[in-house]
Amino acid sequence: LNRWYDTVDENASPDDVFWEEMERQRLLAKVGESPSNDSPMQQQSAMDSNMNSLYASIGNTNGMGGSSTTTTQSQQSLAKTNSLLKMAAMNGQTQRSADATLSEYSAFAVSDNWLDEELVWMMNDDNLYDYNQDEEHVKSLDEQLDEWEAMEDSDDDLTEDDEDDAATAWMQSDEPWDHWGEAQLEKKQEKREQEWKKQQQQSAANGNDESNRRKVLERKFARADEFLFDPNEMDDEAAQLENEQMEQETLARLAQLSLHSPRLERAQSSPNARAFFQREPDTLEGYDRLWVSAIDNVCFKNLVGIFSNYGVQFADNFGDWQDGSMYDSLDATIEDIASYKARLVYNITGLPCIASRTSFEIEPIPELNTGMSAMTPQGGRSAIANANPRVASGYRFNDVGMHVDYICDAMRPLSEPERVTRFKTCLCFYDGEMELFDYGICDVDLYFSNSLRTFIPMSQAINEMMQKLALTFGLEYQAWLKSRLEEGRIAGAGGAALGSASLKLRDRVLKEGKVLPNEIIDVSAFMDSKVDVNLMDECAKELANRFVNVKPSKILTVATTGLVIALPMAKYLQVPVVYARKERNVVMADTFKAGYSSKTVGKNRELLVSKSHLEEDDRVLIVDDFLSSGASQEALLRIVADSGALSVGVGVLLEKGYDSGRQSLSGFDVPIHSLCRIASVKDGVIQLEEEAGFDRMKKKKEQQDKEKQSQSS
Repeated sequence: LNRWYDTVDENASPDDVFWEEMERQRLLAKVGESPSNDSPMQQQSAMDSNMNSLYASIGNTNGMGGSSTTTTQSQQSLAKTNSLLKMAAMNGQTQRSADATLSEYSAFAVSDNWLDEELVWMMNDDNLYDYNQDEEHVKSLDEQLDEWEAMEDSDDDLTEDDEDDAATAWMQSDEPWDHWGEAQLEKKQEKREQEWKKQQQQSAANGNDESNRRKVLERKFARADEFLFDPNEMDDEAAQLENEQMEQETLARLAQLSLHSPRLERAQSSPNARAFFQREPDTLEGYDRLWVSAIDNVCFKNLVGIFSNYGVQFADNFGDWQDGSMYDSLDATIEDIASYKARLVYNITGLPCIASRTSFEIEPIPELNTGMSAMTPQGGRSAIANANPRVASGYRFNDVGMHVDYICDAMRPLSEPERVTRFKTCLCFYDGEMELFDYGICDVDLYFSNSLRTFIPMSQAINEMMQKLALTFGLEYQAWLKSRLEEGRIAGAGGAALGSASLKLRDRVLKEGKVLPNEIIDVSAFMDSKVDVNLMDECAKELANRFVNVKPSKILTVATTGLVIALPMAKYLQVPVVYARKERNVVMADTFKAGYSSKTVGKNRELLVSKSHLEEDDRVLIVDDFLSSGASQEALLRIVADSGALSVGVGVLLEKGYDSGRQSLSGFDVPIHSLCRIASVKDGVIQLEEEAGFDRMKKKKEQQDKEKQSQSS
């Protein structure tokens, strides 16, 4: 407000000077005062007088308590209180400017949102100040300019053609779904137009525009299954009733919300939107899932960048949500709003949705324990509240926007720089059956706080949600790229065809393999007591190509069965082989050991590896002949973990797909590759699984057969 005495910028235009003075006059009028005619020296004298009166009241109060009982803690608290009081009275014009800004957000004021836990023990429980939160909203200069521009734009009356265009605005929109599948939808266009006309007639008969808008968006929210970590709770009738009650309470809260998205309304009304959202993901770009989002538009690229690495493609983002009532802005929680948006978008698009909502809080000035009487008007926080209660109060917003910058700019000159503000983002995932929540929190000192800090908790929440969804749906990082690289390596290995060694191994298993009691498979004719070295060399070359990208430095296997594949693999990878013994010998003084059990060797067995063979910086590849229950591979992985080295993968020749080996090793989060997977040994007959590579070869062969038939016909 003291800018009137500042030197005018030499580059300022007359309009700039005029509008600057208009803003100054508006702020003065808002607080009910007229511009001061006092000189700057008189204003400074008045400010010093206010400061002297404030400190005099503190000095009188301190005298009541006695100097002999003052501790170091109370002195520090008093110093902090004096600092706050000094800022609260530093400039009367600054106070009036802050008061004018904060009065617009008085409805969001709270008194108990303490964010700095270290200050809680310094505060008293009583709250000695109060203020009127129902201040009349005074339009800012920007709002007045926006209204003026809107009035200028709407001077001309709408013609009859304009009214017709407004009624069919969705047909003129340029949304992505409006241009989707035009050639494929020609046959269904007539039917959709009839359905659209019928909906229009029903909407016209149901009431006014507001009720029609609500009916377009209104859906009965489906119940979402929650994660229950104790499976026994599902069998408990009381727990089920409690979950039912919680779900009903959630639905009741969501029914009170009235947020709406104009783009979502257009998608609901467009006849092409259904085909747009039901399309297949772009598999050529590596996507295998199609989802949709409802987060802030500025954060959408961050979401796409992280989820695209896991094969998730987003059809669209609905980021233009608007609050429909005061309940949406004041009383609703960020969890309810995120859940409402996710469920509503899912009901309209039919795709799994990730929605967000971010809140912003400023903690109140704490009631510091200075040794003064809590009931003394000048003591502790009460003196600060009397000086400017709006500055002393805390604030909580369940959304972020320009108001974050406005309120921070108003409070920054009158508050301690380390006054805590908090940005909290809630992400909600909903797919019709499951609902997941995750959060990101960022505490920022008021001195550095602004709306740009929203990106920090949003990024944190997106990463946390990605990890949770990857675990839930089994998503693999860059799985498409890895599969392409592996195919290229296998195809280029010595000019051999895709999976040539695997084909040979499969043929030998079907021809020479035998099923023994207890589902034991006997392949001793070519890879146990009798070894086909040429076959093992080809298999080792193919399996080694699958692990080139993980860059192993050592191979760890079990003596002696695992050596038939480990030794030739080490030749192609050019790394040493370390094998675990089942019994200790004289040269193994200090060893790592791990217990395991299997059907072939029995129970309570041990694997031993000399500690001098594994180092902390090693990247160890586990290699074995069979993967059955996973017991021996798990023992080797535990030995690697004990040594401090890193496990980079598990490679085997044969895998019993009907056993639990792969599942038991899933917790180690390492890639597992096998050349041949056995699906079943029922009735003594070996049945093999069709691998992905063989499926492609089969399809390619079928396509070639069809081309030959078409050419012959």
